[in-house]
Amino acid sequence: MDMETWFAPAVELGQLVREYRTAAPEDKERLERLIRNSAYLSRVDIVQSYGGTGFLRGMLPEQNINTIKRDFFMNPATPSPQTPGEKHYQMPYHRHDYLELIFVLRGKYVQSINGVLHEMKAGEVCMLNPNVIHRDEISDTGDRVLFMGLSSGFLKGELMRFFAPHPEVAGFMENQYGRTDQQYILFDRKDFAPVQALLEQIMEEDEKKLPGHHLVIKGYLVRLFGLLVENHSYVCHYQSRSEIEENLVAEILKYMEDHLADVDRTALAAFFHFNPDYLNRFLVRMTGENYSANLRQIRLQRAAEQLKNTDKSVNGIIRELGFSNKGHFNRMFTEKYGMLPGAYRKEE
Repeated sequence: MDMETWFAPAVELGQLVREYRTAAPEDKERLERLIRNSAYLSRVDIVQSYGGTGFLRGMLPEQNINTIKRDFFMNPATPSPQTPGEKHYQMPYHRHDYLELIFVLRGKYVQSINGVLHEMKAGEVCMLNPNVIHRDEISDTGDRVLFMGLSSGFLKGELMRFFAPHPEVAGFMENQYGRTDQQYILFDRKDFAPVQALLEQIMEEDEKKLPGHHLVIKGYLVRLFGLLVENHSYVCHYQSRSEIEENLVAEILKYMEDHLADVDRTALAAFFHFNPDYLNRFLVRMTGENYSANLRQIRLQRAAEQLKNTDKSVNGIIRELGFSNKGHFNRMFTEKYGMLPGAYRKEE
C-alpha cells in the first residue's frame, strides 16, 4: 500500500474539520455526522482510546488520552488548519501507556518532549517510552507524520535478543516501564527508503488482515527495528525529574507570555496535561508564586516594556494584556514600580 492511499482518510478528516469550523449553523450537523462516521475515526476507535482534545474537542467522548487497545497500531497525523497562520495540527501535552515511534515521512514535525523542543525533518524517527510527557505540532497540510504504538509486552523478548549488541537501546527497551527518569531516542535520516518500504508493507498487512497477519507484522517490525538500530545513527536522551520540571515550568511561563490577553488556568492546565490545582502547586514549588501571581508579574513586566518601547496608549496596553480595568492596573503597576504608568513612561 502506498503512503498517500493510507493517509487519505486522515487528509479527508482534516478537510471535514476545516469545513466544520467555518460552516454555517445549518451545515454543522451534517458535517459533524460525516466526521463521526469518518474512516479515520473508525480506525482510531479500534486501536486506541483518544481524548477529545485539540481539533476533535467535543466530537469524541471524553476518554483518557491515548490508551492502547491492542498490541500494535499505526495512525497518521491529521493536519487541519483553523485560521491563516495557525498550526495545522497541535495536541496538548499528553503521555501514553505504550511505546511510541514517530516517523516523519514528508515535511517536518515539531515535538516538545518534557519541555525540550525538537524539530524533526523527513526521514527522522523518534522513539518515546510510555512515561514521556510530550506534545505534537505539524505546520503544513502537506506534512506526513506516522505514529506507531506498541504495547508493553509486544516484541519485548524478540527485540531484547536482537538489541543485545546495542546496550543503550537494549537498556531503553528493558527499562521503559517503571523508570523515574524519562527516555527517548532520536534516529537520524540516513537512507530512509528501506524504512518507508517496510512501513508500507506493514500498512498493507494491517489493512488487509489476512490470516496470520499479526505474525507477519511482528516479523516486519523486528526487521524495522533492525534497520533503525544498525543503519542509522541515534542518540538516547535521558532526563531526570528535576530537569523535566525545570523545562516544563519554563514552557508554562512562555505559554503564559504568549497568551497574555486570554490565558486562563483551566486551559493552561489542560494544555500541559495537569490538574488545575496541581498546576498551581507546581508553580508555587518551582517559582515561589501561584498561577495568578505569576501571570500578574508577566503582564506587568510586559506593560512596563511597552510603556518604555512603544507609543501605545495606556488603555491600549490594558486591553492587549488582559487587565480587567484601568484602576486595577494602576494599583498593581504602582505597587510594583512605585509610580503610575504615565510617570513611568516619562522617566528616563
